[in-house]
Amino acid sequence: MNYYSITDINANLADSPESFVIDCEAQYDKMLRIVAEDIRRHANERPIALIAGPSGSGKTTTAHRLERLLDGAGLQSHTLSMDDYYADGTRNKDVVDQYGNPDYESPRRLDTDLLNTQLLRLARCEPVELPQFNFAAQKQEKSGRILRRRPNELIVMEGIHALNPEVTGGMTSCANKIYLSVRTRVTDDAQHLHPSLIRFARRLIRDRRTRGRDIMELCELLPSISRGENLYIMPYKHLATHELDTFIPYELSAYRNILLEELRRVSQLPGSIPELRTLLQFLEKIAPMDSEWIPEISLVREFIGGQCL
Repeated sequence: MNYYSITDINANLADSPESFVIDCEAQYDKMLRIVAEDIRRHANERPIALIAGPSGSGKTTTAHRLERLLDGAGLQSHTLSMDDYYADGTRNKDVVDQYGNPDYESPRRLDTDLLNTQLLRLARCEPVELPQFNFAAQKQEKSGRILRRRPNELIVMEGIHALNPEVTGGMTSCANKIYLSVRTRVTDDAQHLHPSLIRFARRLIRDRRTRGRDIMELCELLPSISRGENLYIMPYKHLATHELDTFIPYELSAYRNILLEELRRVSQLPGSIPELRTLLQFLEKIAPMDSEWIPEISLVREFIGGQCL
């Protein structure tokens, strides 16, 4: 576990926000380049890269950034999202959480037969028609996109269940396995902000921006999300060939202006959860940062918007 103090974050921002952002992004890029080089070295025997991690860990950005690095190394790569392999909602009505609500975190929500069949066909350089999932209609649809992996090309698949043997067990022998999460605690004297709350802040921003969810709605989902992580994701992280800490040291400063006033309001409402108040305490002490310094390919932009990947 790594630690980063609010004092150091604020000092770096006061000294030079532009330099701080450049240094943080360079550290993340360095980690990705190490992983990309290892994937390149084993491309013949492991043409598939599986990227897993809990919600808000930065899987989408990491997948596309790795694709760029591999393309630049002369290995044409194709990024796929496991979200497109969800099964029709009518097929899994019995998959519920501890409260009897639909368990959207369960691997049983996926069409694992189609997923494994297509990954195996791609590993053999056979053509497949990729699916796409219509979340509004809760229906799996054909995309019309035909993909045939050529020899020496790579497939990058990202999804929360990518390391779960029940989901991708057939790909173990021909895949690199990458696990992402936030592994840094932000500190303020004796108080620590748990890494899961950094991911929670990311999701608060992203879900409000892209899915129209308000903070209280996401708070209601948090117990089911946490349960799903403990049951379906964390038990398989030891299977990873690579683990990455996706914490970006300046990110809470970037989230401050987006979340602060809303958290102040919501934290006073009935039904507010302790996690909101803890996150609010830290955001109130972090210096704000203008998003103009954040590059368009940054992982932080996966959540705040403005990403070009």
